[in-house]
Amino acid sequence: MDLVEKGLQLFERGKYREAEYVLSRAVGIAQVELKKGENHWRSKLGLLLDSRAACYQKLGDLDAALQDARQQLALEPYKCKSYLRASKIHSLAGRDKDALEVLEAGIRRLQRGKVKYGSRLQINERLFEKMRAEFDQLHQKMLSDPPAKRRKVKSYDPLDYLPFELQATIFSHLDQPSILNCILVSRKWKQSIANMPRLLHSPVLKRQLSLKDFVKFLNFCRSRQCRSFETLSLSLRAAEESSMLKQLLSSGFEVKKLNLSLANHDNFELAKLLSNITTGRKMFAGLKELSLSLPVVENGAGMTELLGFLGPDMTRLNIVITDLVVSKLVRREPSKINLPQLSRLAIVVRPKLHEKLNKRLMRVLFANFTADNVQSLQLINCDTEAATMEKMLLRLERLEHFLAECCGALTLGEYLRWLSRNRLRLESLAVRESTLQRPSSSVSDTDLRFLARLKSLSLENTSLNFHQLFLLLQSTNHQLRHLKLKANYKLIFARSAFDTRVPNVTTRPVNFREFLQAVPQLESLALVQCTNLTDSALRSLSTEMVNTSCPKGLKMLDVSANEVSGVGIIDLFQRPRSWLRLDQLLAHGCDLHPDTLSLLVRRGYCRDVQSLA
Repeated sequence: MDLVEKGLQLFERGKYREAEYVLSRAVGIAQVELKKGENHWRSKLGLLLDSRAACYQKLGDLDAALQDARQQLALEPYKCKSYLRASKIHSLAGRDKDALEVLEAGIRRLQRGKVKYGSRLQINERLFEKMRAEFDQLHQKMLSDPPAKRRKVKSYDPLDYLPFELQATIFSHLDQPSILNCILVSRKWKQSIANMPRLLHSPVLKRQLSLKDFVKFLNFCRSRQCRSFETLSLSLRAAEESSMLKQLLSSGFEVKKLNLSLANHDNFELAKLLSNITTGRKMFAGLKELSLSLPVVENGAGMTELLGFLGPDMTRLNIVITDLVVSKLVRREPSKINLPQLSRLAIVVRPKLHEKLNKRLMRVLFANFTADNVQSLQLINCDTEAATMEKMLLRLERLEHFLAECCGALTLGEYLRWLSRNRLRLESLAVRESTLQRPSSSVSDTDLRFLARLKSLSLENTSLNFHQLFLLLQSTNHQLRHLKLKANYKLIFARSAFDTRVPNVTTRPVNFREFLQAVPQLESLALVQCTNLTDSALRSLSTEMVNTSCPKGLKMLDVSANEVSGVGIIDLFQRPRSWLRLDQLLAHGCDLHPDTLSLLVRRGYCRDVQSLA
């Protein structure tokens, strides 16, 4: 069946959207063939355009339908069906005068064609008479009906048909400039948007906002008497950053969640603005959540001078440090920061910044920072000394989620030792050791009972061996749901043919039976860039999965950046008595043929397979 027949059948069954998609593909093919000089495609292209115009007409898109009808008229100027289609579309849109002009032009052209070409011009007489009849009918209607009684133009305003809840959902995905443009459409649109306070209370402003657009936004909010925002996100244009910051801090608005991205203003300059603007200090003191991205000047006080303006109601704080320099001209004394309600703290430092300043900045910050109720702590590229980190973690007695990536020369063993002293009940732990020279991790002498409630574990670039990993997994009390192991060079999944050493407790490869029995509740497993994870290791893993029936709930598997091929991947699913079925399989950087990917999906082994060479 060709695309034309398939599209017409879908149209007859009322599947107009599917028919439009199929016919659009056919129109593209026909246009390409016609450009090549294949003139027999001309009549078929006319049929396709007419059929697609009928689909658009059923779907209510009269502008697209009229465009196809005009293309058909230009392609086949002596086809009655083209004029009838264009006339009908004009009539449906309430443009009877335009419909009359189309029919009149068509009748005149066909009559001249009969005289000019005679019997060589084949015209469908039945459709030609229909054109005459519709022309007479429209002409009489235009003469008899007074202007007040003419047919009312049908409204195609989506706000007339969509429920208010759906309108609010659609408008919530627009940024503020788009919402301002929507207000200018009509009074109805303006009134509808004004009745959606969420759009005004949680605006999403476009990135690199200009001063002109920002002032327009502030004036609009003042005109609507909107002085309080649930969320406000700002990414200011660098050249006008100073003026916009002053406008924001002087506005007197109340904001609960502020996302602020600065390119030029550092912590010292922002703190100076706040000290001079009373309304700005009031805004910062009333914040509950703050996400701040800015360059930092280390002037002795570090970030403490700026964070000192935050109020006691702060619950979530995210800081992204894009640049780090030292100030020798202005030196400040650090101030104490007390945020008793803070539950989430995240500090991210751009990689490869000045290590010495990074270490000094973190020392000053953590020494003067009091937030004992933090439940989630994320530290990325924070070059922290061991004594500083130890004191910080010992104060956090309610910590449940901990993430540390490339924090100086600190190791996994040190983190576990410090966390164990508070007898915490961690639910997620993610550690990525840096590439700096550091001692090997050791967890054998650590009390790991604080991991009994652990649900998520991610270890990257650590010196952990299987014995130590097994101790960690055993301590989770079979509660682990998500496990990620990446580039742990001492974690060996299969012995190499060149390895002549006798394996001992520290060098023996992974025992898949012990490994799987320790994580029976696992839902996602990531084994990325592992040592000797080959097809042979995957076969061993598959065998033990069948023998232990663990983990039954596994839905996501990631084996990216390993020396595995499609043979090993398929063996995971096709082994006798294999029950493994996945929602997602990731195998980026692996040797997988496209046919293997389609086979996994076609046979129902995986719903989604992703593999980038």
